[in-house]
Amino acid sequence: MLIALGIMAGVIFLIYGIYFSLILRGKPQVLELDILEAFVFWLQEDKGSARIRLLAMLAASLILEVVYLVLAFLLLHNPVMTILTLILAGEELLHIVVFFNSSYKYLRGHIGAERIINWIIERVSAAFFFTHAFLVLVTILFYT
Repeated sequence: MLIALGIMAGVIFLIYGIYFSLILRGKPQVLELDILEAFVFWLQEDKGSARIRLLAMLAASLILEVVYLVLAFLLLHNPVMTILTLILAGEELLHIVVFFNSSYKYLRGHIGAERIINWIIERVSAAFFFTHAFLVLVTILFYT
């Protein structure tokens, strides 16, 4: 299980590291515009399946996040990491609620697809996930 947590943390660290570096340099829009364009195209590719696509994306995201957080809770017995994991879990819960609410509004026709993603919350989530994954890797490498 420790290897699975390490692999997940490594993947998160690499993926969010790119975005986090852009955030630190004050240029997150470089990546966000590409993501937004692909996301809107993906949703509008076939109107009838937008609901299924959004729900599938939300479910997949939720499953991966729950697995990562449960592994972190089970395997990291450092009180600091436990507190940081709780903070990350709370932030991600807020993130999912906001995304679900925006998706609901989109499916009802109240907002456009480009307004589903809240970039402020995305940036906070990226910073938390990057930092948490880095600390998980450090903990695994040096303290287990």
